Amino acid sequence: MWEFIIQEIKTWKNRHASIAILFGVPFIFTLLFGYLYSSNVIKNIPMVIYDQDQSQVSRALIQAFSDSERYEIVGQVDSQEELDEYIKEKKAIAALTIPYHLSRDIKQSKIVNLSMEINAANIMYANSVLSTYPEITGLASVGVAVKQLEAMFQPPAQAVRTAAPARINVRVVDNPTAAYSNFVLPGFTINGWMIAMYLVTSTLLTADYFDLARRNLPTWAIITGKLLPCWLLAMTSFALSFTLLIGYFHVPLRGSILHLLSVAGAFSFAVSAFGLFVSSITPNIILVIVNFAVYIMSAFLCCGYSWPSIAFNEFGSIYSAMLPITYCAVTIREVMLSAASPDMLKNILILLAFGIGCCLLATTILSLRYKKINAHAQPEEGVTCSGG
Repeated sequence: MWEFIIQEIKTWKNRHASIAILFGVPFIFTLLFGYLYSSNVIKNIPMVIYDQDQSQVSRALIQAFSDSERYEIVGQVDSQEELDEYIKEKKAIAALTIPYHLSRDIKQSKIVNLSMEINAANIMYANSVLSTYPEITGLASVGVAVKQLEAMFQPPAQAVRTAAPARINVRVVDNPTAAYSNFVLPGFTINGWMIAMYLVTSTLLTADYFDLARRNLPTWAIITGKLLPCWLLAMTSFALSFTLLIGYFHVPLRGSILHLLSVAGAFSFAVSAFGLFVSSITPNIILVIVNFAVYIMSAFLCCGYSWPSIAFNEFGSIYSAMLPITYCAVTIREVMLSAASPDMLKNILILLAFGIGCCLLATTILSLRYKKINAHAQPEEGVTCSGG
């Protein structure tokens, strides 16, 4: 067996395409999405404003939006029809309407209703507007109230306390800057790494099926010999990609490197074993690609990384539980951002059990197929292959 493992390690010197995939795909994913999400927040959202009041107060409110880096005022209109046209033609994502008599109603302590229209075709824009515009209008309202109180001869400090008597102290843990890159980049890197591992391992047996059948080797030795070199290279690829993630894109690693490598090692074993299982049941590379598309396209979307698993329906929960990435992606993000994951040990054991199960299935299927090949070939060539 060890001779076969050494031989497999040597053959990797000539597998340039596989090495390029195994190292290149996760590295490219990290670079691509790292630069794509480097700004961390959505800025310069196009906004159009319909100011019906045309007062000093309304101009101060418009200035507050203009001063925010989150918004870019692309136009000020004079009618509701023009406002609707901006939204319809996608010239603006958000449309603010300031009603008549804004200044008068504020002075008379009446409730004023501002109107914000949002194009929510892209939900990320809508979420950003919904989370930021109340803060801007709230600060503007407090500023107006403070000026009114100061005009009534209240000292500035007392005016601020009167205008805004309640304050909320918010403490954000794990990702205190609410950086989107910290949230999403580890998952994209893991997804690229998973794609690379599956592409490589799912063809390892298919490519030289009949050559392996002619060797007098136990099928478990063949699976081990194919799996071990690929696992070692995959872990090296993981280390390089996450070094880039942490060192260049500054995603924090607050947990233990040992914990990070333990989860990655178990996941790499599970995915590589699954790839070998697919390779053992797939007669040609075309079917491998089809299986790859079905598996990969759904895996990252259904693992609970972006859309939380607690929000899944029953079918989604069952399907998510069948995916190895479910037990890796969120766990690694928690290790990096929270310093620890309460389910880490359980998830590692699940991944190891998944990998062992795939290895046993691959060994059994390979044994049956080789016996069938040998049964047809033995009368002519006397070929033998051990099935155990």
